[in-house]
Amino acid sequence: MSPNERPLVSFCVKCCNQERYVGEALEGAFAQTYRPLEIVISDDASADGSWEIIQAAVADYRRRPDAAPVVLNRNASNLGNLGNWLAICSLAKGELLVKADGDDVSLPERAARIAEAWCADGSRATAVSHAGMLVGPRGQRMGPMWKVSALAPAGTVMAFHRSVYDAFGGAEDMRMVDDELFALRARMLGPELVMSDRLVKYRLGTGVSNSLWRMREPMCRSRRDLVKAYRQARRDLEKARMAESELSEWRSLLDAGEARAESELMLFEGKTFAERRGGYRRMGPARPLSIWQFFKIAYLLPRPVGDCLLFAYAVVRYAMRRAKGALGR
Repeated sequence: MSPNERPLVSFCVKCCNQERYVGEALEGAFAQTYRPLEIVISDDASADGSWEIIQAAVADYRRRPDAAPVVLNRNASNLGNLGNWLAICSLAKGELLVKADGDDVSLPERAARIAEAWCADGSRATAVSHAGMLVGPRGQRMGPMWKVSALAPAGTVMAFHRSVYDAFGGAEDMRMVDDELFALRARMLGPELVMSDRLVKYRLGTGVSNSLWRMREPMCRSRRDLVKAYRQARRDLEKARMAESELSEWRSLLDAGEARAESELMLFEGKTFAERRGGYRRMGPARPLSIWQFFKIAYLLPRPVGDCLLFAYAVVRYAMRRAKGALGR
């Protein structure tokens, strides 16, 4: 890929109340080797010292002779996860928008590898996913990240073609998590590209939807956002300009996804045994002795007993991830 053929890439860093980690996240952004590159940073009205850290880091970076252009934004009020991401999209000029969160760390070659793979694939993909390494709140190695794709998204290891923003714009609920909605929108418009490269250190226990020990609330929150994403995606279908056969297929897919997420939410946060049992049954069978069957049973039981089982699982999972991290796997 010659320099003249390279697309402009916007490396987008999204931050809200992450003063402990945002400096390291910005170091990863500023270390990107790809050119032409712009770096877009948006702080969602943080109440801690994040904004001051961002301003100081950007001022230092702009003194470097090889610095890429930086677009700096601070929302006047908190717009929420999706609102902040859409604010970034409105400011970005790149053909590819590489997502980064304020508590994760991108490797220096991340933008370059995404752009190279996207061009080698014919510049067709509307969503690009890659692999990552898990780290804990203090940076402890936790082994490889789970497989990510547009059907099982994690925004901080994804990039999107800007057409995904241009085609759909905003949403009814701007405070939902943006990962699922943007992944669904991208798949409505075109194919996805999944890479095997590990290009991000993804931090567990600090984000909106993950936790090292407290599992119930993050899982409930992620299902609530998933239900909202499916409902918004159904409203978006008319903007995707699909053939009628594709529309019918997508409606069926979105209906099934919403029903599954609602069933899981009913099980996860049901106040009565009858509510939880209803969700358990609606979810359908799970493979015996599987992790998913364990989760279903843990959430079906009374909350104190279920939370003990979930915590026991978290302890075992933490130990296994630390072992994988120590082995470099």
